[in-house]
Amino acid sequence: MKITEWLEGSIPFHGVIATPADDEMDFAMLAGALRAEPQYAGFSVEALESACSDDISAHLMAHAHVVNMDGR
Repeated sequence: MKITEWLEGSIPFHGVIATPADDEMDFAMLAGALRAEPQYAGFSVEALESACSDDISAHLMAHAHVVNMDGR
């Protein structure tokens, strides 16, 4: 499994879809929680950061924005 696949599977689990896309504090907390988990799946935190273009919170916000815009 690739880190990107793991990340996409983890996003719904963390409630990203239910979080308003403009709530930066909530995304910072979600990013902190997500940061703690890649080791259990065999990935490094650095790999997670790289998959998120070095900004986990912004990646989650962008994902939520897309989901909220197209209803996925």
